[in-house]
Amino acid sequence: MTSDTHGSTAQLDEYRSHLGLAKQAGARKAIRELVLISDGGEALELAARFTPTAAYSSDALLRLWPTAADPDGFCEHLLAPAFAQEERTGLRLRRMTSLRGLRHLTTLRTLEIDRCKEVTDLTELGALTGLTGLDLNGCTGVEDLAPLGRLTALTRLGLRRCRTVEDVTPLLTLSRLRELDLSMTRVRSTQGFDAAFPVLEKLTLRGCRSFKDTRQLSGLTRLTVLDLGWTGIRDLAGLHDVPAVTELDLRNCGQLRSLRGIDALTALSRLVIEDCPRLRTVDGLGAHPHLQRVRIEGCPELTDVSAVSHLTRMSSLTIRGCERITSLEDAKELATLVSVSLEDCAALRDFSALATLPRLERLYVVGCNRLHSLEALGSLPRLTELQVSGCRLLRSPGDLGGLPALCKLRIENCPSLTDLDHLGGLPSLDKLYVDECHALGNVDGLAGSPASEVVLRRLPALKSLRALGTCEGLRTLYLSECSRVTDIPAGPFEKLAVGHMSWKDLSRLAGQKQLRTLDVAHLTELEDIGAVTGMPGLVRIDLSHCYALEDCTALFELPSLKTARVPLRMSLRTRQDPPHPLVAELTARGVTVPKP
Repeated sequence: MTSDTHGSTAQLDEYRSHLGLAKQAGARKAIRELVLISDGGEALELAARFTPTAAYSSDALLRLWPTAADPDGFCEHLLAPAFAQEERTGLRLRRMTSLRGLRHLTTLRTLEIDRCKEVTDLTELGALTGLTGLDLNGCTGVEDLAPLGRLTALTRLGLRRCRTVEDVTPLLTLSRLRELDLSMTRVRSTQGFDAAFPVLEKLTLRGCRSFKDTRQLSGLTRLTVLDLGWTGIRDLAGLHDVPAVTELDLRNCGQLRSLRGIDALTALSRLVIEDCPRLRTVDGLGAHPHLQRVRIEGCPELTDVSAVSHLTRMSSLTIRGCERITSLEDAKELATLVSVSLEDCAALRDFSALATLPRLERLYVVGCNRLHSLEALGSLPRLTELQVSGCRLLRSPGDLGGLPALCKLRIENCPSLTDLDHLGGLPSLDKLYVDECHALGNVDGLAGSPASEVVLRRLPALKSLRALGTCEGLRTLYLSECSRVTDIPAGPFEKLAVGHMSWKDLSRLAGQKQLRTLDVAHLTELEDIGAVTGMPGLVRIDLSHCYALEDCTALFELPSLKTARVPLRMSLRTRQDPPHPLVAELTARGVTVPKP
C-alpha cells in the first residue's frame, strides 16, 4: 500500500466516524472535501451518504460539479439522485469546459448548453434519450452532431452560433422535430429535410451564408415559419409544396435579386424584406390573400414596387430606405391599406396615389426630402394620425382641407418649416407635436384650433405663442428649449410644462388662474416662484431639478395643492435625518411630497 493510498484511507475513515454525528454544516463541508478526492469512487460513495444530512439542492451540487476530481462519478453518485428526488427535468449550463457525467441525468427533458466554447464532444448527450428540447447556443467548438442522432424524442433543437457545424445529416433521424434553429452555422444543404422532418413547423437558417438553394426546402408541408435572413439565396425559384408557411424573413440577403417563387407560399401572412442591396423588383409576389403586413426596407436598387398592387388584403405597408423609388402609383389599388410608412425614400416626389386609399388612417412620412407641403398628400378623409419627420424641404403645411378626420399630427426635424398655416382649420385636430423645426418663428396658423394638447420643443426661432390664446379647447401645453418665447397667453390651460429655458422667475405665467398641474422641473436657473400664488387651483407642481431655487414658501399659499415635488436637495434626506422644514410643513398640511 502506497503512502498516498494509506493517507486517503485514513481520511475516509475519519469521515466515516462522523457519519452519524455530523450536522448540516459539517455534512456539507464533508461533501465539498470528499468530491476533491480521486480514489476510484469510494470517496464519492461516502459523500453520497452525507447527502440526507447536508440537504444540498441540485443547484448547489451543480456548483460543485466543475470542482469534482471525478466529474462522471460525481454526477452518478450525487447529482443524478438529487435530480431524481426533485423530479427536475430542466437544466441550463454555462461556462462548462466538458460535459463528462451528463449522461447520468436521465430525468432531463430540456437542456440548454449556453456559450460553452470549449465543449467539443457531445457523446454524453447521446444517453439522454428523454430530451424533448435541446439548445446548444454558441458552442463554437462543436462540429460532430452524430451523438444527437439518438435523441429521437426531440421536438425542438437549437444550434445557433455553432459556427463549425456543417454536416447535419446525423439529424435526419429526428422525425419528431417541430423547431430547428441552424442560424449562424456553416450549413449549406438541407437535402432530405422534407422526408426526415414531416412535422417541422419552424426552420431558422439565418446567417447560413453558404445556403443558396431554396429548392431543398420544397416538400416541408407543415412548415409555418421560415427565416432565410443573411443567407446566400438569389431568389425563391424552385420552392414548392410549402403551403403552410405564414412568416417569411428575408433580412440582409445580399444576393437576393427577385422574389420569383414566393407565390408558392400561399398561406403567407407576414413578410419582411430588409437590407437586400441587389433587389431591383418585387415581381412574383402574387395575390397572397392572407398577407396583411409588408415591410420593405434598405433596398437601394429597388425601383419597381408594382407587384404590391396584387396584395388586395394588405392593411399595413412600410417602405424604408429605398432611395430610387419616385412614385407610389402602383399602390393606388390597395383599397384595404390602413397604415402606410414611407421612410428615407429621398427620391419620392409623387404622393398622389395616397389620395386613392379610402381606408388610410395612419401615415408616417420620414426623410422624404421632395415633400414641400402636406397639401401634396391630397384628400384622405379617414386619416386620423400623421407624422412628418426629417423632410428637409417642407416649408408649410399648406391647405389641409382634405384631412377632415386628422386628430394627431407630429412634425419633427423639418428645418425649413416657417409656419403652421392652416392647422387651425383642421376640424378634428386634438394633439399637435412640433419638435426641432429651427426656422419656425410663430404658431399663428394655430389660431382657433380645437386642439386640446400642444407640444413645442427645440424651436429656437419661436417668439410668440399669442395665437394659443384663441384655442378655447387647449388644456395641455408642453414648452421646452424655446428660448426666445416671452409670452404665454392666459388661456384655458389646466396642465403646463416648461423646461430647459433660462428663466429666473415665473412672471411669464402670470394670469394662469385655471392651472391644475405645473411642471417646471427642468428650469435649472429658476430662483423665484412667487407667481404661483396667482394660481389658486394648482393641485400638482414639480420643482425637482430647480437647483437654484432656495425659497419655496410660496407653496404654502396654494389652498388646493395635493402633490409637490420639491428641489432634490430638500427631498434627498436619509431615513435617519430629520425632514427638511419645507417638506415637514407641506406634509403637515396634507401635501404629498414624493421621494425622488
